[in-house]
Amino acid sequence: MSAPLPPRPSLEWLKKTAKDRLELLQRSEPLAKLAEAQLAVARDYGFPSWRALKRHVEELPTSQQVPSAEQIVAAFLLRVGQGRLDDVRALLTAVPRLVNAVGPHPFWGGRLQALHVAIEGKRREMFDLLLEHSADVNGSNGEYDHWSPLMLAINRDVPDMRDDLIARGARVGLLEALMLADDARVDALLASAGLPEIEPNAGSILAFARTPFAIDRLIDLGAPIDKKDRWGSTPIDAMSRLGRPGETLVRHMVGRGVAASAREYARLGDLSMLTRLVEADPSVAKIDAVMMGAVDFGHRAMVEWLLAHGANVNARSDAESRHTALHSAAWNGDLEMVKRLVAAGADRTARDAQYDGTPQGWAETSIEVSNNPKCADVVAYLDALT
Repeated sequence: MSAPLPPRPSLEWLKKTAKDRLELLQRSEPLAKLAEAQLAVARDYGFPSWRALKRHVEELPTSQQVPSAEQIVAAFLLRVGQGRLDDVRALLTAVPRLVNAVGPHPFWGGRLQALHVAIEGKRREMFDLLLEHSADVNGSNGEYDHWSPLMLAINRDVPDMRDDLIARGARVGLLEALMLADDARVDALLASAGLPEIEPNAGSILAFARTPFAIDRLIDLGAPIDKKDRWGSTPIDAMSRLGRPGETLVRHMVGRGVAASAREYARLGDLSMLTRLVEADPSVAKIDAVMMGAVDFGHRAMVEWLLAHGANVNARSDAESRHTALHSAAWNGDLEMVKRLVAAGADRTARDAQYDGTPQGWAETSIEVSNNPKCADVVAYLDALT
């Protein structure tokens, strides 16, 4: 199914889109030409060729060829995500209001602001530039599942950005206080206002608890213990996604009567518990989700143990992308994990179901999207094997 053209398509914008597409193509196909990227863009919009798309745009009334505000904001946010400081500086000088404009996420779903994008990419220089241009430290978060810039800084583990936001007056509400493990503030906020109506990620606020005290207070006030968010994650599942820091939380939830799965113990790196589960039922070691949990959180010894007990080296995620364990390790820039999986026979040519990318392609994309320099080592290693 082709995408509709924006209401006021610009030929210059389409040309820039084609150049951006070429950059992506050349990561997996170094000899790709601009004409191939132009054809791909044309087909995206339902045209048989770039020439046909170009002719269609040129024949539109002049008033329809000016880039829309949405296109301008989208292009701006993409450059923020790519870390193009000079481009962003020039755009902010020309259009200062862009700094707090809300637009589409440059890499995945939701609508957000430039400061959100810079924090997600851990781009410190971009973060500073945006603040210099009066970026709102509290953000406009309603279209991004209520994730504030401060929440993202805590979640992405960038304490320097977190501290700067707080110093500049970022609001510390209940969600932020939960993520900061500030029990005194959590207690005071709950005592004065109770549970909020807002449901971040369309799930339970319990998923944001970071201390046993917070877990108990939220449960006692009626926070649901098993409500799934929009991605199908329950609170205990979300806690296990913290890796080792989530171990105390998961165990406390278990003590409150919530069952933990083998996948959750794999994420935590709890080999002793996983061993007991496998001894009781050897098929547990062969569950793809268990293998993915260990790989996702870099538990290399556990991965070796699982492989020795029959785990699938080409295990796939149950997410929409259906990516493999090797995709995950490549995206994370975990070269040692990549090497272990390859040595065990992981398929380097496997493609995910959502983006049709190989593990090497995921590592190449992650260099830009997650701003993780370790991914370059993964790319070099996988490229040398071809």
